[in-house]
Amino acid sequence: MSLTTPTERAMYETYNAVYVSLHVRVSNIAALALYRDTLGFKVGGTEAKYYADGEDAFSMRMDLDYLREEALDAEDSGDDTLGQDEGAEVGSAGKAGEAAEAKKEKKRKVRVGRQLGVAELVENNASTQQQKANGTS
Repeated sequence: MSLTTPTERAMYETYNAVYVSLHVRVSNIAALALYRDTLGFKVGGTEAKYYADGEDAFSMRMDLDYLREEALDAEDSGDDTLGQDEGAEVGSAGKAGEAAEAKKEKKRKVRVGRQLGVAELVENNASTQQQKANGTS
């Protein structure tokens, strides 16, 4: 069994994926090593002239059946934490008492430039300029 990466688990849990497949250029030794040797993909075959420049590609696949087996084992053992959020609330929601205080805080509406409308802003600006010209503010 390979080490489960978060991506593999997400593919299984989110999409119920059975496998992940990809293609790698035959000349791309670094990608081949990464997918085959590090991530556990298997070369299924070669697709001739897969790329636009005529280069062949390895067809690679990684089965996710072991994740299904892990999920079934977890169900049998009563461990229903697969796919569950492990963390507690964070930020202001996680601080005891602060959330209750925030709800009690009285809120007030404030008129802002965009809510006033263009005509009112022009009138306010014109009257302010008029007052400055007259020396009254």
